[in-house]
Amino acid sequence: MTPTTPPSRADRSRIQDLAGAVLAGGDTEELLDLLLRSARSDLGARSAVLVMPPAPGRWSVEMVHGPDAGALLGEEVPRDSATGQALERADADALEAIGFLEVGAERCRALLGVIDAAEQGTGLLAVVRPAQSSPFDAADRERLDALSGLIALTLRAPSLGSSAEIDDERSRIARDLHDLAIQELFAVGMELEGLVDSLESPGAPPSNARIRSSVSTSVQGVENAVAQIRQIVQSLRRERAEATLTEQLRREVGLATAGLGFVPSMRLPPHPAEMDAELPPEIAEDVVAVVRESLANAARHAHATAVAVSVSVFSEGVDRVVQVNVSDNGRGIDPAVRRRSGLANMSSRARRHSGWVDAISLEPGTMISWRVTLPAV
Repeated sequence: MTPTTPPSRADRSRIQDLAGAVLAGGDTEELLDLLLRSARSDLGARSAVLVMPPAPGRWSVEMVHGPDAGALLGEEVPRDSATGQALERADADALEAIGFLEVGAERCRALLGVIDAAEQGTGLLAVVRPAQSSPFDAADRERLDALSGLIALTLRAPSLGSSAEIDDERSRIARDLHDLAIQELFAVGMELEGLVDSLESPGAPPSNARIRSSVSTSVQGVENAVAQIRQIVQSLRRERAEATLTEQLRREVGLATAGLGFVPSMRLPPHPAEMDAELPPEIAEDVVAVVRESLANAARHAHATAVAVSVSVFSEGVDRVVQVNVSDNGRGIDPAVRRRSGLANMSSRARRHSGWVDAISLEPGTMISWRVTLPAV
């Protein structure tokens, strides 16, 4: 597995500046031009290309920044091409797997990112380099993902006219930030505060090994928080109103791979579509949130080499029940830790539906078991 290069301070500052410009509003065409110019310059590309659907089932090149504008602008994406088929399915993974594009008669190295513009449809942002140039790396992928998310936000902004919709979106983002990134940064603060107390105590100073361990843990915590913020941005970029529960769960498992360092396993009911249809939206949302939080906790604290996610729906007496189990083979729950806000959040989500959550010690590891009763039909 190729390690992900943490984004530099300059990269983060650059994205923050662009996000500020998008959130400040303005002319859509000017913002899109700014983002395409940034994609070209920041990724060292020959050209940056925006593809959007002019009509259902069709995709064409709407904007190009770079010398390939004459060859590409207005060109349609063939529906039988790999790119066209991936767009037809709104398959982000398939788009990201495409490494080359034909630009006129030339085969160019390419990096593609999906753009979910809600009712405007699914498009893509692509940057291209000559085939003989150096390949794109993980840092390039991260920059493109962030820019794709900003383009999606730019295209969707005019349709977010309802204050209720905006408030709902803000609440969801705030909840995800609190449940994931902020908790990670809180832990970093506690670690550094403990180190400062040790350095200032009148007794023997902490050893160099203790200082190195504390700083290393804190750096890893900051990197995890950055990765989690990136996952939240990706969820905004990829999430479609019509996405099923199964699709959302598979996406969460895929996103967790970067933080864990391996692919967690997932087991769903034999007929997932039946589960998708049976669970009310509010319970489905909580199921996804519980899986996300459990995977994030495993990545932050467990030091595990395997994680398994299981979601099942079954009858218990006259009730129908949905149960989520997330288990790992890590070091278990530290009894000295008294603040477990992640578990408290899951418990709050369970109580809303007459359910409960429990943390069960395994040998080795831990299993988080969350279950709620489905409302009577």
